[in-house]
Amino acid sequence: MKQRLILGILFPLFFIVLSACGGSGNTTTGSPGSQKVDVTLSDFKINAAVTTFTPGKSYHFAVTNNGKTAHEFMIMPKAEGNMSGMAMGDMDKIALAAIDTINPGETRTLDYSFPSSAAGSHPAFACYMPGHYEAGMKQDVTVSK
Repeated sequence: MKQRLILGILFPLFFIVLSACGGSGNTTTGSPGSQKVDVTLSDFKINAAVTTFTPGKSYHFAVTNNGKTAHEFMIMPKAEGNMSGMAMGDMDKIALAAIDTINPGETRTLDYSFPSSAAGSHPAFACYMPGHYEAGMKQDVTVSK
């Protein structure tokens, strides 16, 4: 009887916690009202269907790796240039948002809204796997005023 009571409490709690963990999952739809942005990664290029963003608007990034090697997708506050030698944890601290390790053929998603403080800025999409940024895996974008 005690076990049923515990399971009756923990089971719904588990689903509440699980549903709150969205954001960088593998779903193909974003939150209602978000704009879908298809991003294609290849060896060694980033191509986003949208490159100008509105602050405060919700975007649902669907990032597909069409390359033959694993990539990552980072939204950096500005073009950071070559950061070789910097620890990945330090890069993650700088990033506005990121999806780690996207394997060949895989699509991963990320929901993100640029803050109003980003208005007029020029963030960058980048992959900082060793040598990838230097090979051209970057794309400048704009957040409108």
